[in-house]
Order: sequence, then C-alpha cells, then structure tokens
Amino acid sequence: MTKPFKMAEELTRQLQSLGQIKHAWFTTFNLNMDFFELHVLSTLLQMDKPRSRIDFELMQQKLNGRVKDTRKGAVTASIDVKVFADQRMYDASDLKRTAIEVYGVNPALLDGGRKRVLNNSTLFHPKVIYLQDEEGRVILGAGSANLTLSGWSTNQEVFTFQRVECKHQVEAIRAFFRPLFEANRVETKVLPQTKMRSDIQPSDWHFVHTFIKNSSDGRHKTLLNHLLNHSVDESRDLVVWSPYFPSDLTGFIQRLKAVASPSLLKLHIVPDLVENQRMRTQWSEDLFPLLDESVCFYRSPVGKDDRSELCHAKVWMTEEKLAIGSWNFTSPGSNIDLDRKDTGQVNIEAGIIVVNQQQLAPVLTKPLSINKDHFMQDTELSQHSLEVTDLMPIEIRVVFDWKILAYEVELNKINNALEWKSVELRLPDVETPLKFEIQENEAIYTTKITLVQEPQALLVNHAYELILAGGTRYRGFIVECNSLMRRVEEFESLDDIFNSLIDGRSLQSNPSASLRSVLLGNDQDWLEEQGAGSSTEPQLSSAVSYFRMFQAMDSFEQRISSLKTDSMREQYAFVIPGCLVEMRSKIGDEMAKSANVFNWYMKQEFNLLVDLVKNEAEGDALKLRLKELRIESNDSEARSTGLQQCIGSREYRKLIKGKCGYVSV
Repeated sequence: MTKPFKMAEELTRQLQSLGQIKHAWFTTFNLNMDFFELHVLSTLLQMDKPRSRIDFELMQQKLNGRVKDTRKGAVTASIDVKVFADQRMYDASDLKRTAIEVYGVNPALLDGGRKRVLNNSTLFHPKVIYLQDEEGRVILGAGSANLTLSGWSTNQEVFTFQRVECKHQVEAIRAFFRPLFEANRVETKVLPQTKMRSDIQPSDWHFVHTFIKNSSDGRHKTLLNHLLNHSVDESRDLVVWSPYFPSDLTGFIQRLKAVASPSLLKLHIVPDLVENQRMRTQWSEDLFPLLDESVCFYRSPVGKDDRSELCHAKVWMTEEKLAIGSWNFTSPGSNIDLDRKDTGQVNIEAGIIVVNQQQLAPVLTKPLSINKDHFMQDTELSQHSLEVTDLMPIEIRVVFDWKILAYEVELNKINNALEWKSVELRLPDVETPLKFEIQENEAIYTTKITLVQEPQALLVNHAYELILAGGTRYRGFIVECNSLMRRVEEFESLDDIFNSLIDGRSLQSNPSASLRSVLLGNDQDWLEEQGAGSSTEPQLSSAVSYFRMFQAMDSFEQRISSLKTDSMREQYAFVIPGCLVEMRSKIGDEMAKSANVFNWYMKQEFNLLVDLVKNEAEGDALKLRLKELRIESNDSEARSTGLQQCIGSREYRKLIKGKCGYVSV
C-alpha cells in the first residue's frame, strides 16, 4: 500500500485495458492541484511527468485533440477531464497549469438542494474515478485515496477498480454524477450509453453512495443496508478499518447494533493508532461493558512502511461482503442518519461493495487489549481534528469561452444577510473589479463580459477572486471551455513566420515556434535551461524583401484557400503559431516603428488575407470576428507622411489597384 505512487501504477494498468480515453472524472475531498497535474494527469495521458511549462502545454494539446480538416470538422481524440472537490478543501491559489475543469462542490446544494439532510456541515468526501474510452467501455474506481501526494504515495490506502458491465451499475453511476453536473451546470451527458453484458448478475459488485435510492420506496440504499440487512443468522461479524471515530463511540456502536437487528452484531475494529498507541476519539466508561462481548479491537495485520504516517484506508467486511470506499466509522461517514427526519450531519460518501472471497480469521490475528490509555484527551483531539473553513456565502459560476473570448458569470446569494454592495469579483484580464449594482432583495446576478483583446493573464492564472466586506477572500478555479482555441505558441518574429510559409513548412508543430512569453514568464527553470543551451553569438535575421513578403502572403493565401471547414479557418485565424492574430500584432509593431512603404504594402496584403478567410467562412459569428481583425487604412495619414506619393506614379498605382485592389488612385 505504501509503495510510492502505487496508485499511479494501478491507474496505468486500468488504462491499458481500455482504448483511447474519452471521459475521465475524478471526485475527492482534498485536492492538491500541482500534484494532480504532475502525477495523475500525466498518468492519465500516458505521458512523462512534466518538467517545464511547455510539457504542460503538450499535455493540454493532447487533451484538446486536433481538428480534422474534413467537412464535419471533427476533433480527434479530445479527452474530457473533470475534477470535483469539496469547495473548502482545495486551494485555488495552487499553481494550475492546464485548462482542465475543476469544480468546487458545495455539498448543501446537491441532490436538488435537500438542505434538511445535506447542509453546511456536510462534507463532500467520495474518492471516485470514472474512466470511459471511445468504444463505450467503462471502468469505475473507488476507495480512500484523495488526490494528494499523501493519498497516492505515503498513506496506507485502499482502492478498487471494477469493469462496468451491467445496467444497475450504470444507473448507480448516473445517480452519483447527475447531482454534481446539475449543480455546476455541466452540459456533458451523464454517462453515455455503454455496452452491456446480459450474463453479468447484479450481485457481482455494487456502486453504493449517498445519492442512490430504492425505486420502490424512495429510501436510500446505504452501506449499512447492503452489509447488515441481508442475513438471517442469529449472529453477525462486522470488521471495520477506519482512521476516524465518533466522539460518542459507544452511542454509535449501539445504533449499529440496532440497524443489524434482529441479528446480534459482533464488531471487530482495526483502528489507525497515532504513534502506534492512541485512537482519534475519547474514552468512555460506557464502552467498557461492550469490550470482548460485542466489540473487539485489533492491530492491523498489514505492517506500516516507515514512510507511512497514516493508515487512511476505510474497509467494511462481513463474511459475505467487502466494502471499499470513503466510509469512516462515524455517523456522518456511514450515512446512518441519511433517512432521518431530524437534523444531523450526513457526509457525501461513495464506494464499491464486492463479494468477499476471504475468511475473516486471518484479518483478526493481532488482538488489542483496549483501555483508556488508547484514547486521546481533549488537547490532543483538538490537534488532530479536521479544520474546515466556511462555505462561500455565494454560489458562484465563472466560465470563460475561448472561442468568443467572453466570461459568463452567475452569482446566487445563499446568505440573505450578505449585501451585494459589499461584494466584488476579480477576473484575469478584466482590469476593473466587478461590482454588483442591483437590488439587495435580488438573489441571482448574471452577466457576460466580452474581452476586447485576447487574454494573456488567464493563460497562467486560472482563478477568480471573490472579496467581501472586511477583506474576506475566496478563490475558485475558472471553468474554461473551447480550450482548443487557446493561443499558446508564437514565432519570435515576422521573419520566422515568412520563412516557414515560403519553405512550405507547417505552422503547427513548427520547430521555430515557442511558447508565448506570458507563459514562460514564471517558468524560470525552463528559461534557464533554454538559455544554457543557446549560443551567445547574436543571430542575424535574413532581410525581408518585398519579394519574400509577397511570396509568404501568397503561401498563406493558398493554405487558407484549401481549408474545408470553419473549425480549421478558426485555427489559422486565431490559434496556430503564425495565425492572423499573431501576424496582425507583429505587423502593428512594425508599423508603430516606421510608417514606410514596405509596411504599408504588408498591411494591405494582410487585410487581403483577412478578407479571404471571411469570404470563405460559413458562420456569421466567425465572419464578424474576422472582420475585426482588419488593420484599418488611414488615407490622410498616408498623405501626410508622403506614402501615397512614394508608392509610385499614377499609372503604377492604377496597375496595383487593378492587380491587388488596395491602392487608391
């Protein structure tokens, strides 16, 4: 269990049993973004661990896929990755280098907002991995490991992966993800139809979670229902591994015994012992009469690695069933109160129950004689207690669409005492913080913010910041859609663009292109590495003659004319290295330096390219965006600087107008 990154090795094995991955969804309580992208995402994409910013962008390109130049304009091998984490247990200040979708979950708003059962004390605690390939084959994983370094490396954890092959498993998975998707306005279809095998029996394995219900009476099918209510034996053994326990351990045990009725429940508890000595709960004299009679404690039969500080595994076992998931030996963790009408904490949990194929006896080989010295005092308990910050008083959704360069913002005021005038929202590439000038009795605010220029800050800062009166700050990750339209590479100069066009080299995956400077700005290791390998001698660029400029523009025109779809036209206009957006910026820089005849011609040739793409485009929205790329002519400026006269004689200008159409006679 403690071999470094054994979870990553197991994930690799599961991926090898599938084809090209189409969907990969993860849920977790704690989330470390840096760890996830470095180790989990690279494993998912079957790529080497990234070492520099360019490696992360290569990962993002694999996630994006590529547009086929066919009439359908299909995207090849794009991978849908989503991560759902408890809103309070991830830090959006963490460095996030890709555009994968990360959602901070407010548990009180899930499952139709059943605040009677799920409330502000509810934790979003499941650790689930859903994998589906392009053929519709699905593997589901569940267990105790969070998406953190300790969860995937140093802790003792337990996790299982199962092939999804029958209808009841598919329906259980749908029931789990549907509330998450609905609460976060995710448009992805919940679990596309998978191929089913008719010979798989429903009893082989079950996916059990807080949201699943019986179709007959609407009550929840909990972990305890599966484990304790299916036996007619007079006595029943239940073995539980857990690191965490309720403050009233005796009371919880009595409630479990009541659930098991009419069977007599014998509990065998394998706790994680702090410093190999103390459980994370308090001693009670009420526990003493239960010891040996109906409750026994044991040391784990699995030895701890020296690097492991915590046995975080959660396992519940009977003679017939084995449950692996996120269920701690607590009231909230076991979901024992899920159908109670009075208030109480219920966490959102999930796991997989399989047929138990091993005997209980080998697990119970190290009895532990419990006394009050094995329990914590108040001071130590407080040191080991979970610190959970407050949920946001506002439900917030921030989406950026790279296709139209626009933010979509929606805020829903959960706390009615909060005043809108005390709230401001800060977004990357939006200079002025967003204020909310609306009536205080209004609960919902929506707006759309279209950027005038393509974003730069958002390429490296993927988080919004919500600031309340008194300086309280909340951060969350922005959901980025159409990330295929992110422009991340560029050429160093116009000369490099023209050389590639003239030589017939592809602009995509061009060795002369590199990451945009805004992306490399905080990647010092990569910059130093590049600098160490570069020559100290200045590199002289070849002179750009009129002929080479016209030849390059003609090459770009031929490439544009051969494109079959708007999807590819968008790529050439806005995304790939040397695209029209980049060319426009570099031509503008040259024009700002000197208002000469060469630059004037270059501007006119560029505008012809823009007009060509606009005329070839089929969609009105694309035509409008392309129209805004034109570099507007200024005839009065041309006359004042003498450019009009420098172009040539009247007869020559007439010839150019006839051939090119951009010289006024």
